[in-house]
Formats: sequence, C-alpha cells, structure tokens
Amino acid sequence: MRKIFTLTSIALLSVCSAFAQTTEEKPTMVVETMYIMPKRGMEDKFEAAVKAHDTKFHPDGQYKAGLRKVEYGEKAGWYVWVFGPTTYSAIDSRPAKEGGHAADWSATVDPLVESYGETRLWELDENLSYGMDLLKKAKYYEAWSVDLKRGDYYRFKALAEKLKKAYESQGTSSFIIYNNVVHTANGPDVSIIWSFNSFAEWSKDSGTKAAYEKIYGANSWQNMLDEWRDITVDYNSEIRSFLR
Repeated sequence: MRKIFTLTSIALLSVCSAFAQTTEEKPTMVVETMYIMPKRGMEDKFEAAVKAHDTKFHPDGQYKAGLRKVEYGEKAGWYVWVFGPTTYSAIDSRPAKEGGHAADWSATVDPLVESYGETRLWELDENLSYGMDLLKKAKYYEAWSVDLKRGDYYRFKALAEKLKKAYESQGTSSFIIYNNVVHTANGPDVSIIWSFNSFAEWSKDSGTKAAYEKIYGANSWQNMLDEWRDITVDYNSEIRSFLR
C-alpha cells in the first residue's frame, strides 16, 4: 500500500511540475532606442567609439546593444543606439556607473556627439512577429512608426495577424511588431520592421500581395489596404543600416 502511495505521489508531483513549467510567464522582450547626431565630420570616429563601447560593455546577452544609421527618412543622418532585445529585469540591472561604464561613454563617445534625440521603449509582440532570425542577419531594415486611431488597436492586431501569416509563408523577410509602451502626445503606437539585404531587393515586388491573396482570396489585399487607411492616422518611415 505504501509503495502505491509513493508512486502516486511521484506521478502527481511530476504533473504539477510540468503544469508549472507550461504556465510560467515568459518575460516580455523590450528594446530601448535612442537617436544620436554626431558632430559634423566625426561620423567615422563616432561609429568606432560606439562599437568599442558596446564590445566592452554590451556584448551578446541580456545587455546587448548595437548601432544603426538612418539612411533615408525624416531623420536621415542620425544614428539609433539600440539596447536589446532584452527584458525589463535587465533594464533594471544594466551597467550604469559600475565598472567604468558611464565614464567610458563620457570619455570616448560623448565628445563626438552633437545632440541626443528622443529615447523610446518598445515591447516586442512575439505573437504578431515573424523572422527575428532574418532581421539579425540582414544588412538593412525599414521601420515604420505608426500612429493608430484611438480605440482601433484591436483592428490593427487582426490585420497584423494576417500579414504575419503571409510573410511566414514566404520566409524571405522579417515582419516584426513592437508596441510603444510610453505614450507621448502625437507619438507612434506601434512600429513595424521589415528586413532586406540590398536596395535592389527592396525596390522589387516582394510577392507579399500574391502570398496574401493565396491565403485569403482574390481582392483581399485591397481590402487589407482599405482597412489600414481606415485605422491609421499616419506613419513615418525610415530605412536603417546595421553597423556591426
């Protein structure tokens, strides 16, 4: 009888353990972005200084950071320093003054900076996103900062779910959705990112319309565009390059 009780207890503990593992909340992935304008004529030195700082203090892992350059768009010529993707707990514990982090930035990067622009915090929506691995290997990406009409996020979500399936069926470009978690007046609600490796590739028909209509039927692409126009106020587009 004792043996049966013991075996039953082990089985129950195993089930409870498995349930706990499946219900454990996965940490939200976040990215912090900061615009930086280097001093005129100092761009190369600025890039080298930021890369050296990131190599020393922000290697692969929870504190990873990297530099992007805005090639086209309203802020062309600016750079974007990107911290993450990471977690909120890593933001709490990231390097500040410890180990000479702040002193290194002040001594090597800050003298090359003309001005600092806006800093934003974005949450990755993994359920609406596809192709993070493609983005990590890409040379460029196009980033849209989108202002949605109030109360229409649920419609955007439904639209994005369909677009994700189309990009997933192609398997050639990322489709990444970030939500802006710190609201500002007239600021963006979401960001959409598409990866590509050359401007020749970017300029051609990607085939996404055909892939979308293969899944959702004839004229579904036009219906999606009509829905997009109905739920958005406006958006800003940037093309950025990775500086690795």
